[in-house]
Amino acid sequence: MQKKRILRLCCAVLMVSLSACEYEDDFPAGVGEGNIEAIVLNEGRIGTNMGAISVLYRNGMVSPDVFRVVNNRPLGDVAQSITMINGKYFIALNNSKKIEIVNSKTFESEGTILYTQAGLPRQIVAISDTTAIVSDILSNNVSGVDLPSQLVRIRTVPPYGTPLEYIVIRKWVEYMEVSEHKLLGITAKGVYVFDLDNITLEGSRMIEEVYNEEVTKTCKLLKDKNGKIWALMNERDKGKLTAILLKCIDPQTEKVVTTYRLPFVSKNEAKEGDVTGTISYNRTDMDATKTLIYFSVRTCKPGLPNDSQQSIYTLNTDDGTFKLHRHVPGVDMMYGCGVSPQGEVYICDCLDYSAQRGYIRHYKESGNVESYRVGIYPNQVYFPESSEVQ
Repeated sequence: MQKKRILRLCCAVLMVSLSACEYEDDFPAGVGEGNIEAIVLNEGRIGTNMGAISVLYRNGMVSPDVFRVVNNRPLGDVAQSITMINGKYFIALNNSKKIEIVNSKTFESEGTILYTQAGLPRQIVAISDTTAIVSDILSNNVSGVDLPSQLVRIRTVPPYGTPLEYIVIRKWVEYMEVSEHKLLGITAKGVYVFDLDNITLEGSRMIEEVYNEEVTKTCKLLKDKNGKIWALMNERDKGKLTAILLKCIDPQTEKVVTTYRLPFVSKNEAKEGDVTGTISYNRTDMDATKTLIYFSVRTCKPGLPNDSQQSIYTLNTDDGTFKLHRHVPGVDMMYGCGVSPQGEVYICDCLDYSAQRGYIRHYKESGNVESYRVGIYPNQVYFPESSEVQ
């Protein structure tokens, strides 16, 4: 019996060692600065401390968990978002209740902001040279009752420390954007609007025409080249999805000024390539010109009128035209999407959501697809070049 226990223990240690080596062996030691193609944030399965930063290098190499290798410790639990502020990566780690600040060249930790009260950090936007606001999933809407939620103000220059302020609000804010000296945050009941010098519940306004729901809460608010804010919504008729709506808010007037509609074709009537519906937990992004919005839909498969595939569409915000960008068959668990400065789409494919390492699918302009194995549940792609082209 004792021998069996020792054997089982040895096997467990070996499995852990092999799992750790899988990450460390992929680390492309010696790859220099300027060779990074993209940064990928991986959520990691909750409770496993497997949130990770993956690095895609232009020579084809991948470092799936660079923070762990460089700092000899895990990044944290449930990595929600990565934001570049003052040349550093600010990473919101939901279940760890912290913000990790990471050097964008060496990936060394430069500080940690730990929550001192309840909260689950979501997304971070800078509102000045020294401070940022974190959207926070403090509570959810239960049985129609609005429970308190919050925004959190943090310091974005050293010395980093505990949050500067917890701001109580009524609605759960997912994604945010800053424009015209205002902070906009989308909720299930509308879009909050705050003046940057008065981010309080008392000073807030609500634009009720634009809101998210469970299946669109992962769509970012997007700021175009004119400073207007765009949001993707699903149109419903008696509960049935009938179209995708892209609505434009003028932050100066705090009103919806434009709505573009992409209708769905009934599956029974659809022809190859027709848009038949949307996907759950859609992701959105904008190109480097801040003109084209990229989003995902379901389209009719070739020769299979009652079956669908995933496809990427664009909206030209200058003239309101929708256009098929490309089909992405075989990707059913799109957990994130990003558009490179060159206009190429990268999709985070978490496979079957079984806590295995996912893939980044890079859809090249040539029509080829390149796949990179990254961390568990990849959910966001950031392009270092994007800070150079703005």
